[in-house]
Amino acid sequence: MLLCLSMNVHAQLGRYRTDFHTTPINFADTIGIEWSQGQVYVPLIIQEHRYRFLLDTGASQAVVFEDSPLAQGPHKGSIISHDATGRTDTVDMVLLPPIWLGHTKLTGLHANVQKRHPGNRQIDGILGFDLVNGGLSMKIDVPQQQLVITDRRSHFPITKADITCRYRLNYHVPYIDIFPFGKWRERVLFDTGSRQFFTMNKSHFDDAIMREFDRPVHKQPRDITVEGRSMGRHAMGHYGVEPLGEVAFMQLDSLRLGGSTFCRLHTLTTQGRSHLGAMLLRYGSVTFLPHRRRMIFQPATDLPIIPIDNRQLEIAFVADSQGRPQVGLVWERGAAYAAGLRQGDVIERIDHQPVSTLAQLAGWYFIRGREYIFTIRTPEDRQREIRWVRLPLREMSNNNQNPVAIEK
Repeated sequence: MLLCLSMNVHAQLGRYRTDFHTTPINFADTIGIEWSQGQVYVPLIIQEHRYRFLLDTGASQAVVFEDSPLAQGPHKGSIISHDATGRTDTVDMVLLPPIWLGHTKLTGLHANVQKRHPGNRQIDGILGFDLVNGGLSMKIDVPQQQLVITDRRSHFPITKADITCRYRLNYHVPYIDIFPFGKWRERVLFDTGSRQFFTMNKSHFDDAIMREFDRPVHKQPRDITVEGRSMGRHAMGHYGVEPLGEVAFMQLDSLRLGGSTFCRLHTLTTQGRSHLGAMLLRYGSVTFLPHRRRMIFQPATDLPIIPIDNRQLEIAFVADSQGRPQVGLVWERGAAYAAGLRQGDVIERIDHQPVSTLAQLAGWYFIRGREYIFTIRTPEDRQREIRWVRLPLREMSNNNQNPVAIEK
């Protein structure tokens, strides 16, 4: 969940806060985590109630939702918030009650208050990168299903097998450098709020293609295949959908993160920032050392090249201006396009049952292999029926195929 908070010079606005305290001190704590549908969830105890929070390194500060009792905490001013699409808004900031994260008590943690959107129906809030910016080292280990936090600077040793990257903060969230193809260096946000492995900014992609491919054919890089281009949009932020524009679909065969190389990776472009998502955690653990501004990737395999073998995103739904589920993007080589779905189509019914909101579509239970009748309204205001056999949302999500654009 990309959510960046920025300071502002206006006196009426609050400031980014990382002045929380931990009890005990000189500690290391291991917390069990939940890995579900490509994201990491952490249990918190607040005022004797158990909450389920998304662990999101793309959020600079904790987030609670307007419909939560946690949003009623002491008001600490307002702050400017940036979402994944580049839109901004001014939101309230509150002081949270003391939080138990494992055996560690966090006191003085601040959170901003956001409206709940379809992608946040199953969580109570978000833990952001302010944990690290506040001085805690953190290791996210999905294979072991655990999160380790510590205030000890020497707790995590660095070995020769580790991939060490220097991260830089922009709007208080971590950016690192990778090589997605050829010699092109791309600065990306490491964003565990995103389910996708890698998504590339469209203007950066255009620049990279021009530089990497504007040379003799025999010298062109062979580690990227452009699988198609379509007009559409798929990223949704807290404050709206990304602008309509061209989206490039591609397969990468040599994405390099330090000494690790990933191949057979299907991905696409976005109007927002380039980022590595939580799917990286399926292939190894990630540790942040704030005192050294280092991110450490520990691969779970000794393979020199790691195959991803995900499937290309065939269709994404977004909310239109009225909140209705709309086809935001459809890949011209996919089954949805072959069935007749087009960008801009609004879904009105599934099997003759009304569907009025994106949240309703996102919660629809689809049976694998079963044919469904979609009643759609085209941009020309014509109604059509389309028969489509779909995979269930859970399986699509595990293959980077969740068709509802709830990433941001």
